[in-house]
Amino acid sequence: MVWIALFFERLSLQAIERGWVDASADTAADSPCGAAAGGPALAIADPLRVLAANDPARAAGITPGLKRAAALALAPQLLLRERDAALETGALAALAGWAQQFTPAVSLQSAPLFGIDDDVVAPAGLLLDVGASLRYFGGLARLLARLQRQLPGLGFSARLAVAPNADAAWLLARHRDGLRVDEAGLARAIGALPATLLATERAQKQMLAAIGLPRVHDLQQLPRAGLVRRFGRTLLDELDFALGHRVRPRRWFEAPAQFEQRIELMASVEHAPALLFGARRLLQLLAGWLMARQQAAREVELAIEHDGCADTVLPVRLAEPSHDAARLELLLREQLGRLRLPAAAQALRLCCRQPVTQALPSGELFPGAARAQEQLGRVIERLQARLGSEHVQRLQLAADHRPEAAYRIEAIDTLPGRPSETPAHQPGPGLPRPLWLLDEPIALAERNQRPYWQSPLTLLAGPERIEGGWWDEALVQRDYFVAENREHALLWIYRERFARPDGERGWFLHGCFG
Repeated sequence: MVWIALFFERLSLQAIERGWVDASADTAADSPCGAAAGGPALAIADPLRVLAANDPARAAGITPGLKRAAALALAPQLLLRERDAALETGALAALAGWAQQFTPAVSLQSAPLFGIDDDVVAPAGLLLDVGASLRYFGGLARLLARLQRQLPGLGFSARLAVAPNADAAWLLARHRDGLRVDEAGLARAIGALPATLLATERAQKQMLAAIGLPRVHDLQQLPRAGLVRRFGRTLLDELDFALGHRVRPRRWFEAPAQFEQRIELMASVEHAPALLFGARRLLQLLAGWLMARQQAAREVELAIEHDGCADTVLPVRLAEPSHDAARLELLLREQLGRLRLPAAAQALRLCCRQPVTQALPSGELFPGAARAQEQLGRVIERLQARLGSEHVQRLQLAADHRPEAAYRIEAIDTLPGRPSETPAHQPGPGLPRPLWLLDEPIALAERNQRPYWQSPLTLLAGPERIEGGWWDEALVQRDYFVAENREHALLWIYRERFARPDGERGWFLHGCFG
């Protein structure tokens, strides 16, 4: 078995920091940096002391354990936030849903806070059993690189460790980033870890330091019975779990059936384009959630929350379902670029309520029909985002023999070629139909018993009789012909079957061939 542990040492901070957008910077929406880069000094505190501080706050001298009053005296601009356990839990669950694209076996890991001398509010992370999926991702090294590459885009950083069992990976990740051990080196690696990592209570941690047991190896040299009397059974249980002598039962994370994630902005944002930075992080979470479920989104909604007025809702609709975050981001960029906010934005909420089941695409050596279809879809989506869905239209066949009623103009809902798009009527055998049909037929003169349009016309084919429209009071009774003029241009003309009130049957030009 191969387990990857992701230890989010600053989860409490980064769950808030990811909502930081520098609205004064023109490139805020496109900055590749993390949320904390250039952000304000932020600290998490309880009623008395600072529990965690980000890098700008530490640079100002704010450290965990400092009293609130002292922290504000050192940095009057410091943002002090109470610990929000619900926010942390929601952020960890969102990360778990994202991580399921790499393996369905994802387990949440957390531990209670028992000492303010830790650099984190509460140790929390994810455990991934990736043994069965390594081949799909090209091996362990490539999978780790992919995790490390994608996490900053979500607004989080994590320590990664690899071990043959979940508990060992978790301890290694809490100790240092990048540790990787196999079954042969497991006992030595665990023995070199600080013994305090095994402590589940503050009293255990203090006693380990008091009696001089800095490493797990030192702890293993003592009789187990004496350790149980001093520390209780839980300390040895943690050691046995880490060494693989016992297996801890785990509960696998189950992603919700619908996607809905929210980011609260750290500052009010008045310009819509600047919101793309936060929306991008939500789209990355959505992409991972969709890939994990082998689904795709046909439509998502970005709700921009304001104080004192209703939310601004931006629907993003795709021409065909996709799980590509970059594709959704491109469309959202177009809409945000044209949007004027009624009030300053306070939070973002992304929803996908009706995902579509879709197998992941296979690789292609040469571009095929599917690739061309995808490119067409991207063009249509971008036009719809820029011009509005109602302004991007197409012709659709209708079940009617009358040429002027045999098609309709409609907004593009899905790309052509889908089963749902099979036209209800296909023209039967007969004369060829021109691509250019006049809005209104033009009456033709008649000379020497021949229709005339810029020159006498020669009838090449026909007649094709078309009758219909009695059901909607637009009756037509016509005989159609293919005609040629002196310039050898081909025209589509018809003659009324029955005479008009003036006694003339009349010739009419209805279309032109290319």
